[in-house]
Order: sequence, then structure tokens, then C-alpha cells
Amino acid sequence: MALIKLGGLVAEVRGSMGGTVFARNRGGAYIRNRSVPINPASVRQVEVRALLADLTNKWTTLLTDTQREAWELYAQNVPLINVLGEARNVSGINMYVRSNSLLIDAGGTRLDDAPTEFTVGPTITPTMTIDSAADTFDVTDLGTYNLADGDVYLLFSSGRPVQQGVNFYKAPFRKAVGIFAQDTTNEPPYAGNALPYPVAAGQALFLRCACVTTDGRVGVPTIQRFLVT
Repeated sequence: MALIKLGGLVAEVRGSMGGTVFARNRGGAYIRNRSVPINPASVRQVEVRALLADLTNKWTTLLTDTQREAWELYAQNVPLINVLGEARNVSGINMYVRSNSLLIDAGGTRLDDAPTEFTVGPTITPTMTIDSAADTFDVTDLGTYNLADGDVYLLFSSGRPVQQGVNFYKAPFRKAVGIFAQDTTNEPPYAGNALPYPVAAGQALFLRCACVTTDGRVGVPTIQRFLVT
């Protein structure tokens, strides 16, 4: 791995070109050789690929022209932030698949009508505790988010347990549980949620929370680090 220092001509490089990958970590920008990942075709991978393929097919064969135009309009008005921190607009089909894949994975039902509110969903940073004896976690509250502002679907995922000295974790994350959070009907706490990996005291664990509103607006995911006791 070679470190690089970027100057005035090129300030930031991310992604891959040929056999080279440009990336950044806590030590700064670096370059590495591109490796071809092993494809274990796990049950989870097969499920996700089938979901994405089905949604792509639905876009082409099921949605009306009016519905597709509405998703294009939403995508044009709601830019997303890329890895360089820049706002970019994606296509309508990308926004449709993005919203519905998270919604369905969290336990919701597919939405073919695009959101009419041109914003992203809320960013939710819940308070969570981990029970290492039972390999579960509890969600005690949703941080500053008030369910009176709208019901949301939450998708919780966990990274692999790591040594307690690790303070940064990027991927992979494995699904833990999807929860439909409803004002007065299904408010926190959400207790006894099974972790996808066994944990032990002294390890660090990173939990990811992604949310999508009932009209299909996806919020910015949050990742929190926990020291397992």
C-alpha cells in the first residue's frame, strides 16, 4: 500500500481505475491494488440480489409512466452526498430501488408512488445497550427524533466484533433486525434484538441504524461504536 499526497491539481480521489483503488482512512489518502472479492453466495446475498432484481423489473414492467416521472422528479430535487462529500443527483430508478430495498428489508411494503416532499428522511441516532451474555441489544430511545413527526422503518445492522482498540469500522455490516416505529403504538424500548454475531466482553462493536419514512424518504445512516462489557 502506497500513501499519496494530493495537491492543487487533484484534491481528492476515490474509487477504482483499472487495477488500482484510491481510498482514504484515518492515516490519510492511499492507493492499493484492486482485489476481486470472493463470492460466497450466502443466503443473505442471494436474498438481497433477488430483491434488487425484482425492484428493477417492477420499475420497467409495473410502474406507470406517471409514477416513473414522479420518481425522476424526486431524484432531481433531492441530491445525495457521495464519498467525496459532494451533492449528486441519481436517476429515478436508482432512487426507487434505494428507497424500496431499505423499506422492504426493514419489514415494510413496496411503494410505487414517489415521495412528494423533496427532502431526505430523518437522521436517527438511537440509544442502545448490548447484552453480551444473550448476544442481543436493546434500543432504549430514538435520540432526538420524535415519532410524533412521523412513523419510520428502522433497519439495524452489526459489524463484526473487533478488538477494543479499534475506533473506526467501515464494513461489512450484517442485518440484525427491522423495526416499524410508530407513535403511541410501537414506541421504544425495543428489547432483546438478536445480534448476527456472538460478542464477548472486551470487544468493540459497531451498530448501524438506517431509516426510511412511510412515504419512502431515506435518512442518512448512523454508525455507533460500543464497548462490550
